[in-house]
Amino acid sequence: MTTFRVMTYNVHSCVGTDGKLDPSRIAEVIARSNADIVALQELDVGQKRTDGLHQPEWLAERLSMFVHFTAARRCDEGHYGNAILSRHPLSVMSEGNLARRSGEQRAVQWVKVSIGELEINVMNTHLSVQFRERLLQIQQLLGAEWIAKSEGHLPLVVCGDLNSSRFSPVYRGLRRDLVDAQRANGARAVATWPSRRPLFRIDHLFTSRSIAVLRCEVPRDRLTMLASDHLPLLAELRCGAV
Repeated sequence: MTTFRVMTYNVHSCVGTDGKLDPSRIAEVIARSNADIVALQELDVGQKRTDGLHQPEWLAERLSMFVHFTAARRCDEGHYGNAILSRHPLSVMSEGNLARRSGEQRAVQWVKVSIGELEINVMNTHLSVQFRERLLQIQQLLGAEWIAKSEGHLPLVVCGDLNSSRFSPVYRGLRRDLVDAQRANGARAVATWPSRRPLFRIDHLFTSRSIAVLRCEVPRDRLTMLASDHLPLLAELRCGAV
């Protein structure tokens, strides 16, 4: 059996709740978590507003992790999107844009992470703030191109900023076949946004039923309340080798 830790974290372009751009704070949050796999949303690459930094590569180098960035859209002279960091080798299975009506372009990325003999599928996304757009996006995510395609093969983790509560069609769709890590084993779920006074649980981590959730937490301290407007969500998981 293999135990590993997965974090999902909307990092707000590494701009904290004090308005300061400081990627080192995000790096420290990740380092403290001791996560093996980190799914990040709202990252900048080559944008003037964040000093032209390739934020995913900077974080990966700082933390000695592998990285893959998926651009959701162009922004200024660079890009904006999601990234997966991993302490273990990863390979890209698929990536692409999600359905859009009038909101911002959103993307999803799917990687396979190899932890020794164990291989895990990880999907990371950031869904729309618009209700109708989210419905289109979750239908696509659950369909033949993404989650349905991955089922029945490797263990699966689906996570990200879903902009959805547990009462939403997005949540119910994912919960049909997957396990909500925060509520596994009868645990109490905790809000993740906004980080200073969290009221809403919009960041989620789901697993296939072949994965055991040992623990799930939302680290909340002075650093996490400052580093981003979202709190990170961290799960300790266990799975047998395939």
